[in-house]
Amino acid sequence: MDNATNRRPRRRVLGRAAAAVAGCAALLGLQATPAPAAGTQLAAPYQNMDTCPTASPLLTAADNLQVGCVHSEVGGGTFRIGDYSVPIGAPMKLNWGIRWSSAAPTVDVLGSTANVYDTANPVGGPLLDAPVTEAPLPGLANFWPGVTSADIKVEPAGPIRNFVPLAVGSDHPLFEMPIKLKVIHPLLGSHCYLGTDAKPIVLRASSPAAPDMAVEVDPNGHETVVIKIIDGTLSDSSVAIPGASRCGLLGLGESNWIVNSLFDLPAGPGGNAVTFTGVDTSIAIDGSLESLTAALNDARG
Repeated sequence: MDNATNRRPRRRVLGRAAAAVAGCAALLGLQATPAPAAGTQLAAPYQNMDTCPTASPLLTAADNLQVGCVHSEVGGGTFRIGDYSVPIGAPMKLNWGIRWSSAAPTVDVLGSTANVYDTANPVGGPLLDAPVTEAPLPGLANFWPGVTSADIKVEPAGPIRNFVPLAVGSDHPLFEMPIKLKVIHPLLGSHCYLGTDAKPIVLRASSPAAPDMAVEVDPNGHETVVIKIIDGTLSDSSVAIPGASRCGLLGLGESNWIVNSLFDLPAGPGGNAVTFTGVDTSIAIDGSLESLTAALNDARG
């Protein structure tokens, strides 16, 4: 790396909230030390970041200005699909890695600029993990007498994209998250979905009401900063829901029409919505991959 690159000025971490604590130096092309093994519980403030993909091609790229880890937990919420409100299984847990490249992508938010982060899926654990929840669907009795509910499970349908954490408190989406909803009932078979990997439900959730935020420095002297976004509420009232797929005992879609009739699918934006409540998010971020990895290693329980 040439001297001009080494002299790159420090860049802000997430914005004004973190600038008061620490500036992040530009990535100097240092090789990463081994990351904590997946499944290792980390000490504060890095709890639940053990699957952060510090060795991934995205986070080890030489042109990165910032790298980091994200852990988020959703305490509850609902999908409104047509006339039905489907509860979200909670807690829903999400983990991924982030980087801000030397292209320095930003968007205008609240009269300022906010970094747009690329993301990498976790290693040794799921991107999204949510429990099954029961959804009251009394309309099912019109097709199968006595059947008034089904189980629903939220599953990932692709990587999170365009992560903009500084968009909290605005109408700008914090991320784009492709998901699919598994509809579980013995009469619908084991592969009944709303949304697929090829045609997912894409959530573009925003947080217009600014949640509480806190900033923590690394307890072992590393330059890593942890931003905590506490008890947020995210919503998307423009989500589109594709038609059902592979519903039926044969798994061939012979019961797709029942699920589509029940939810009036496919449905474009406007008639559906999603709300996540009690959202707590921790973002560990650093200008050096070596520093970030050392901070995680020192946080091993």
